[in-house]
Amino acid sequence: MIKQPPRGMRDFYPVEMSIRKQTVETIERVYRSYGFDPFDTPALEYLEVLNKKSGEEVGKQIYQIEDMGMRFDFTVGMSRFISNTSLPKPIKLFRSGPVWRRDEPQKGRYREFWQSDVDIIGSTSMKCEAELMACANDALDALEFKRIEFKLNSRECLFDMMEKAGIETSKVPAAIRILDKLDKKGEGGVKKEMIDAGIADESIKAVFKSIISRKQEFVGSDKLMIIKDFAKEYGLDSIEIDYSLARGLDYYTGPIFEIRSGPQQLSIGGGGRYDELLGLYGSSSPAVGISLGVDRIVDLIKERKKVKEDSPFSQSQVYVANVKDEAYSYAIKVASLLRKAGISVSLNLTERDLRKQMDYVNSLGIMYVAIVGMKEKELGQVTLRNLKTGDEKKVPIKDAIALIRSF
Repeated sequence: MIKQPPRGMRDFYPVEMSIRKQTVETIERVYRSYGFDPFDTPALEYLEVLNKKSGEEVGKQIYQIEDMGMRFDFTVGMSRFISNTSLPKPIKLFRSGPVWRRDEPQKGRYREFWQSDVDIIGSTSMKCEAELMACANDALDALEFKRIEFKLNSRECLFDMMEKAGIETSKVPAAIRILDKLDKKGEGGVKKEMIDAGIADESIKAVFKSIISRKQEFVGSDKLMIIKDFAKEYGLDSIEIDYSLARGLDYYTGPIFEIRSGPQQLSIGGGGRYDELLGLYGSSSPAVGISLGVDRIVDLIKERKKVKEDSPFSQSQVYVANVKDEAYSYAIKVASLLRKAGISVSLNLTERDLRKQMDYVNSLGIMYVAIVGMKEKELGQVTLRNLKTGDEKKVPIKDAIALIRSF
């Protein structure tokens, strides 16, 4: 019997799933505060739609089902959808959920993974790039990330750099895709792959010289400075122009960016401008977006909080325990009243005696237990025990609600 999920995919214990949900809710709360609205598209798209601009590398990673494929990101489906609507522009959208790529699994890289995206459709202004990065920065700040770095480049700069290095026009797209592997393969690996692709050694040296020099000398460099200046108005000054940043998806046409954090400065998000993508599916419109990688963000949060995935866990604020079976109907009534007051409640669903119920609730780390017996039923009360402090009071239900809410 196969006991493991498919390779590159994972099961999630309740404690991790709780962190994931809280993470997405926090990110989306910030997105809403910036005026972005939710949208959705199917997990499956026709291959014809996906292959329009997936790029050579990603095209190989699409999970195919007959004439359809699993989405590898949200941008393509969104472009198909929005290009055939007549919504007033600019349109500001957000979406969170799973995407799939048949990539080689490794630490922090999965075949099924979650993204949380924001996109602006209908404006060519560099104000959009600045707002997207500020929005992503605020979302990460709300998740208590401290060391956040933004890398910024432009496809225009990349193409100009390749041209000035003497790389043949026909080989430029391949050179950019290879440069995108710099983090994975290192400088030596990228140089070797470029040589294998027929790029001259002198051209490769010129590319890396430009990357190291950081001179603002390429077509598109002025746009990057405009973005940085706008971003400073948001209080965002951790943006570094990096000419090695490539981002391999072929649909990017202008500025591109990446977000890094954590002790090893892992990539936890990125995006860019894709002004030509919507026109492939319907009405043309400029567009730019940014995507946060939920899985890597959650992994870093778990690391920071030292969370053990298989730890016993419950989101319940209170557990209602009944002393005897005859008090169970009252236990149900108490649980119902607490739930109506907006409190999350676990109710005893076993034939265990009170001692074993207490052992169980202690193992889950629930803060309160409301004990009910026939005496509590007669008085309309509960015996409320705080399991962290050991304090115990016999109180009316309304007072129990107030005490639980106070934490």
